[in-house]
Amino acid sequence: MLCFIPIGLLQIVHGPDVWEFRLLRKPPVVVLLLLAIVLLSAGLAWLWQWRQRGRRGDRLYRSGERLHAIFQTLCVLYLAFSISDYGAAKILGTQFQPPHYVLERPIGELNGFWLTWTYYGFSRGMALILGWTQIIGCTLILFRASRLIGLFILLPVMVNIDLIDNFYHISPVANFNALHYTFFLVVLLLIDWPLLKAVFLAYGVNVRYPGLLNALKLLVIALAFIQIAHLKGSWPPRSKLVGVWKVDSLLQKGQMVVPADHRGTVWSKLYIEWRYGCVFKYDPDRFQDKDPGGPYTLDEKKAFIKMKFESEDEGDSLQAHYTFVTDSTVVMRGLYKTDSILLYLTKMPDRGKAE
Repeated sequence: MLCFIPIGLLQIVHGPDVWEFRLLRKPPVVVLLLLAIVLLSAGLAWLWQWRQRGRRGDRLYRSGERLHAIFQTLCVLYLAFSISDYGAAKILGTQFQPPHYVLERPIGELNGFWLTWTYYGFSRGMALILGWTQIIGCTLILFRASRLIGLFILLPVMVNIDLIDNFYHISPVANFNALHYTFFLVVLLLIDWPLLKAVFLAYGVNVRYPGLLNALKLLVIALAFIQIAHLKGSWPPRSKLVGVWKVDSLLQKGQMVVPADHRGTVWSKLYIEWRYGCVFKYDPDRFQDKDPGGPYTLDEKKAFIKMKFESEDEGDSLQAHYTFVTDSTVVMRGLYKTDSILLYLTKMPDRGKAE
């Protein structure tokens, strides 16, 4: 336990320093921390066996009881203070508050940290629920009678935070904190293993064919996968056209126009999505209500696409044959409403892809 608490206590006093971030980014330090977890687990197992070896009333038994009580108290106080600190930050509005220069950036340019902060900061109510859940759980673990309820509240929250911190690269210190808080919560939960075993593993079903019954229960889960797989199979396959295309130039009503010279007045980008239709964008940096968009149909054998834009004009559509000049350049020739149109497109690199 002494391997984990010092960094947490230092953060309470002055916040995480640069050396802490550098320390937790080094693989040898991570290995040492994992080794510390193993040693601590072995120490806890030895302490438990020592406690059980003595008979009630023996000096050895009483010593084990005292050490066990001290360990639980230290764990509980440390966890309650540390996790409540994060809960209070959510309630008082010091967490999930991205700055304006982040909010005005395209979402595809955000890293995992700012993406998470923007997402959770969108709803003040959600932040309050998360914060109060942590506060209530920490309050409950302070008292022996309600500790198990508090652990059942805090563990799902902390496991979720562990996953977010790891896969969204929040920060090494935050990831370290969440992991060792979760570890201590699991330790406190396992202290009541005999009670948990009696509650969750003692129940049995007296039926003739228990294996068949269990298979039928699991079939419900399999049916859910089958349903989604069938739905996915009904969608059209991904096309090479799916992606973001820059309009280099377009010929409409007999005039060749370069969007860069007519910013905001002609189409500058075309978004063709796999499941969400298509959108032509006027301004290259922001979306507007006037941007036409809607569903499309695609015939790859004939190299033909038809887009139906959502507007009051029934004839607001574009239909064109397309030709791949290269893998990243396309020429479209067809009709927009009743006028002929020629589009020269260049595919833009994908942004915001998961690692």
